[in-house]
Amino acid sequence: MTDAPGAPGAGAVSAAKDGAPLLAGADLAALEARLAANAARAEAALDALLPPVDSLGPEMPVAAAMRHAALGGGKRLRAHLAMEAAALLGAPGARADRVAAAVECLHAYSLVHDDLP
Repeated sequence: MTDAPGAPGAGAVSAAKDGAPLLAGADLAALEARLAANAARAEAALDALLPPVDSLGPEMPVAAAMRHAALGGGKRLRAHLAMEAAALLGAPGARADRVAAAVECLHAYSLVHDDLP
């Protein structure tokens, strides 16, 4: 299947000619495994970078809220994209993890900020 002539990206293939998905079988399994591995790396980086709740004094409620917002789960697609871009550019994994954690913190901030009155 291709886009209509004259449309942006005209001629770009959006699916296999037989209508089958572009990723299937081993390719899809590899992508899912890579997404899961990068999500775990992002979770570990966030956990290491955010302040622990049990060792804080009066700022404990803020730290708990930060951890709840940032470590609340999710697909971590933004972190995955940051890590994969870093890998393509040859950046060290530890730096990619920190960047991915920062991206996830910005995303968590935007979700919390959007819910404020």
